[in-house]
Amino acid sequence: MPDSVTLLGTSDGLPSADRRHASLLVKFAAGTILLDCGEPCSHTLKRMGEDFDAIDVVVISHTHSDHIGGFPMLLQAMWLERRQRPLTVWMPGHAIRLVREWLDACYLFESLLGFPVKWVALDKQRTLHCGPVQLRAFRTTHLDGLRKQFGVSHPAVRFNAFSFLVTGGGKRLAYSADIGSPRDLQPLCAKPLDLLVVELAHFQPRALFEFLQPKNVRQVAVTHMGRAARARLAEVKALARKELGPRKTQFVRDGDVIRF
Repeated sequence: MPDSVTLLGTSDGLPSADRRHASLLVKFAAGTILLDCGEPCSHTLKRMGEDFDAIDVVVISHTHSDHIGGFPMLLQAMWLERRQRPLTVWMPGHAIRLVREWLDACYLFESLLGFPVKWVALDKQRTLHCGPVQLRAFRTTHLDGLRKQFGVSHPAVRFNAFSFLVTGGGKRLAYSADIGSPRDLQPLCAKPLDLLVVELAHFQPRALFEFLQPKNVRQVAVTHMGRAARARLAEVKALARKELGPRKTQFVRDGDVIRF
């Protein structure tokens, strides 16, 4: 089976009648990775017939609720589906204690789950392996504005957000998660990519497409579109064709599967 990405949720942070929140399932022959846990990712995984036991690693790019809101229900689903395999959770380090307390408040005690959870802090460990598949994390500027506004009043919060490069089987996949500007994509695009899954909620479409125009990216999947861009989707698609030419650019929807 070709390597694939399944878009479980493609919405921005606003409530949406037809889109679920940010989550995508990445499948390699050697491992399966869940990137972000926007709600209701566990429901979507079940509806699509995915095996909860097959997920090797859960990655949380940052702790905005539209990227982590479905996490407790995901662990509850794994527990009730009788998962026994260890699970690695890679997320911003400051939130690990808080998330574990959140799980306790939901009565999802780690001693109850029936499988061990290995918590790994993104801030301290920027590279993770899932068998022969390598994940590399790059800090982005997405939360810099919040840091300036609330950093003094909330010193325990680190305001860290990350994007990811996933390599394995000779393939290179990048996931922007949420970024402050297209310039945050530079380390992901430093070498050719087979697929870039990129958000379009926090900057203008033109800025994204002009940044990508000279980059060697075989496929671009635009997700997490803001309402303003989505309201003029035909115009945005035309701009993408103009700036990116024949490059394969998709404006993805929930449930889409991309082979790469």
